[in-house]
Amino acid sequence: MAEALTALLLEGSKFSIDPPGGRLLYRISEEGVLKEEELIPSSEVDELIPYPLLNPLQSLFYRLYKGGSALVASPTSSGKSLIAYLFMRNFKGRLVYTAPTKALVKEKAVELRKYYGKSVEMRTGESVLESYKEVRAKVVVSTYEHLAYSFRNSARWLKDVSAVVIDEVHQILKRWVLEEVITSCLKAGLPMLSLSATLPGVEELAGWTGSQLVIKSLWRPVPLIRESYSLSQFEPIVEELEGEELTAGRLLQALFTLSKQGESVILFVPKKSLGWKLLELASIERIGIMNQTVPFEVSETREPEIAFHNADVPKEEREAIEKAFREGNLRFLIATQTLAYGVNLPADRVLVLVRFFRKGSKFVSIPDALDILQMEGRAGRLGIREVGYSNLLVQGASKSLLEKELKDALEKPFSTAVIEEGLNIDAVSFFLLLAHMHEGSNYKEYLKHTYSFRRLEGRKVERVEEFLRERGYIRKGFPTDKGLFCIKTGIPPTRFEEFLRRRELSLEPVITLRPLLHMKRFDGLFQFIRRQEGFRKAYELVKARLSMCGQACFEDNTDQFLFYVMGLTIRYPNLKSPPGEFSYLGTDALHLIRTLLEVERQGFYSLGKDKVLSIAHAVKYGIEPDYAGLSGIKGIGHIRANLLKEVFEGEGIKVPALGEPVEELILLMESHQLWENLLEKLVSVRKMPVEKAREELGRVRRIMKNNAGGYLVDDHLLLALGLFTLGEKAIRLKKRELLEELLWSYQSL
Repeated sequence: MAEALTALLLEGSKFSIDPPGGRLLYRISEEGVLKEEELIPSSEVDELIPYPLLNPLQSLFYRLYKGGSALVASPTSSGKSLIAYLFMRNFKGRLVYTAPTKALVKEKAVELRKYYGKSVEMRTGESVLESYKEVRAKVVVSTYEHLAYSFRNSARWLKDVSAVVIDEVHQILKRWVLEEVITSCLKAGLPMLSLSATLPGVEELAGWTGSQLVIKSLWRPVPLIRESYSLSQFEPIVEELEGEELTAGRLLQALFTLSKQGESVILFVPKKSLGWKLLELASIERIGIMNQTVPFEVSETREPEIAFHNADVPKEEREAIEKAFREGNLRFLIATQTLAYGVNLPADRVLVLVRFFRKGSKFVSIPDALDILQMEGRAGRLGIREVGYSNLLVQGASKSLLEKELKDALEKPFSTAVIEEGLNIDAVSFFLLLAHMHEGSNYKEYLKHTYSFRRLEGRKVERVEEFLRERGYIRKGFPTDKGLFCIKTGIPPTRFEEFLRRRELSLEPVITLRPLLHMKRFDGLFQFIRRQEGFRKAYELVKARLSMCGQACFEDNTDQFLFYVMGLTIRYPNLKSPPGEFSYLGTDALHLIRTLLEVERQGFYSLGKDKVLSIAHAVKYGIEPDYAGLSGIKGIGHIRANLLKEVFEGEGIKVPALGEPVEELILLMESHQLWENLLEKLVSVRKMPVEKAREELGRVRRIMKNNAGGYLVDDHLLLALGLFTLGEKAIRLKKRELLEELLWSYQSL
């Protein structure tokens, strides 16, 4: 392959929207001759482009791209989405755009519809119907995970794909599924456009992906003004604070000191616990907070000025915070680094707390320099402000050390999540299994396409191979049915072995299946409630149910997962809804149905369709499987379903089974006068004032009345079970017919 053409877009490039204008300054290679050229009018390229001029980065790509794979490393908001279109328009077949999160997939699908209209389809795994709908669209916008799943299962829609765009390719440093995706593209000979805002070792990645054009950009659409401060120079907003509270006090002072009137500001913090401390301090100081689900008590409600955005905020709440900040209805946003890699949410100013600490003889920082550069990418709103501001708040070292770290950040060698995690055993076992599926005994041929494993030799590979053979994942060089099951579902053999261990211990199903949900961390619940009254007593109930499982059930946070499923969260009024991952497990519940049915078909675990469906409800809504039907009422949700459960438990009345008519539940509530019991629970358990409790009781009654003609079952979960067992026939059946087909106990309905 010919050597890649490498271009450097220079900082002196100019671009303006109103009036349209600018210039392009670049060099071919670092040492090449300086070139200055005009920006390209959009009319010369494509009439669908809704801007008069291509910006400098887009103009450079359009001039230099001649085919094959390409890599573009450029700051956030520099127009990489249009570059994707400029790349894609060179190919006639189906096109794939893959991104790390569902939110980004939705955002990019909207952008690409400007060019491809209705011929853009999303694939995120959120809808079970995805697997049964033939892909007809020209462009498929997919999460990494769904694209990897499609490659593993040789999905038909991949056959006519002609090129792939990989957004946020620097995520390969954090997620090994992206290495799998790129390896699959290389094996299939698909041209790739790799896009990144912060990427060290660009040339190394370009070499691996076979990129024939590499563009590195020093140009920023909105110039950045960076200033560094020592955090200690800001007096805490409240006196006599210590430790993390003192840091929070200084940060709050810095936030109000450095921000200017009318600016939208993001403050990045390295730890969730610090973010919550900061928000709590703001609440104490009577600054209005937007968050509803918090790990502290809020004494009064005021007009929101500030919010905390992190992975543990419930999904709907997080989306409301994003909307308010984007629309200018929320001025200050505290955030962890997940926002830096998430949806497009620009600000006028970003503040970043950078903590240094010693590791051996060296200083290291949290966040590291790459993360800081990614965070700074949020500073600047094109067409609204002429510049963006970055204020770096240093703790534990000098400002000069930070400046050196930032200068050297992009000079570091390229790496991957697998290498950074010390070749973690989950990844090694899964990649070796994939290699055997593709190449049999010549599995090393597959490994040559990967980055992390192509030079992997020695005892570690041999040990993992021995493990795969001894545990029955490969035989005669090829995967067995057990191995193919792991490939198909994406479950690493190491995680599946933990599932089998728990099965042998005859643990209850919810505990046993936790390793099958290996993509979920389930680590975001206890920080909200461990300081609350009654937590220790509630946790003892969880520990008792996990006593036979051993330390593994605490290492993978099965304890937090079980706490949620047991519905113990309702005893904490500071939780308006389950936090973080626990607030959006619907997609995981759908895939769990498929996995459990396949596990049963393979003879590994027998549950029955009714049990599978009740477990899926338990996972999605956080309720004991025996009470799953209560969560099937549309609009009830986790808190209300578990309050109803407590009402029935307290009276010793059996709850109607999953799939029974909602009307039966209403009749029980009426005949046993349980509405008053529910009112009492709202007051005693949820700590609601009586008047508010009566309002909530009214809402619950209305929800039940509106669903009176339905059944105690989640429509999406029921359809998923139908599709996975009956095939496309399930789509044509009414809900009652599905229940009759799937749940033997409802044959008499």
